Amino acid sequence: MYSNFMHSNRKLNEGNKKPGRLMTEWLLVSLLLGSAGLLGSAGSAMAGEHHTFIPGVTRPGAYIFHNYCSVCHGDKGDGQTRARNGLVPPPRNYTTPEAAVELTRERMINSVTHGRPGTAMIAWGSELSGPEIEGVVDYIRATFMKLGNNAAAHVVPDSKLLASRGGMLYMQICAMCHGETGTRDTTGRMQPPPRDFTSPAVIAELTRKRMIASVTNGRPGTAMRGYGTQFNKGDIEAIVDFIREAFMSGSNPKK
Repeated sequence: MYSNFMHSNRKLNEGNKKPGRLMTEWLLVSLLLGSAGLLGSAGSAMAGEHHTFIPGVTRPGAYIFHNYCSVCHGDKGDGQTRARNGLVPPPRNYTTPEAAVELTRERMINSVTHGRPGTAMIAWGSELSGPEIEGVVDYIRATFMKLGNNAAAHVVPDSKLLASRGGMLYMQICAMCHGETGTRDTTGRMQPPPRDFTSPAVIAELTRKRMIASVTNGRPGTAMRGYGTQFNKGDIEAIVDFIREAFMSGSNPKK
């Protein structure tokens, strides 16, 4: 192959010195670029590189975050990157209490898959497989947000329950802290953390009467404030009944 290349190059030089030289230079540059590409794929990946996923191969969440996310969100997940100065709104800081409260796993998966309109967050559904997207979301939640996955144990209530008065009010005023599935692990961020309504201990402890009193008057020493001046008795009872039916499996919704 090398001898054929040299022979062709000599013939070009004999006919026209300049084109022959240019051809040589072009081929050398091509070979160098090809070598650089091979070295890059064989060596460690660099932040910001995008590699289309290979069917049947699931890359780990840490790898995906480093190569796709850290350029904007930072190696520590705090959004402290050079990119933040040119982005409005700035990249999400996953280490804040607000992020831990606001971002559900389902919402994060949707954002990575389809992007976030009005932000610099683009869709990655064409470059990352479903398991890879779930993997990077779980990596972010465990590493930076200090949250668990437990997705299999936590199911969003059915549409009929969500459409009820209690369901709509719960999603409006309670889900921000307690989550769409009735559980929110925010240990170390909100002290004490919001109640996990799916916990057997909580189910055994919380009676309907106590929950109504908590929603009405709040809970001193916690982030739970009272809603008695904002909602009437019927609305508060509807919220409590929704929680008990949707999340507190095994409890008596009316007791």
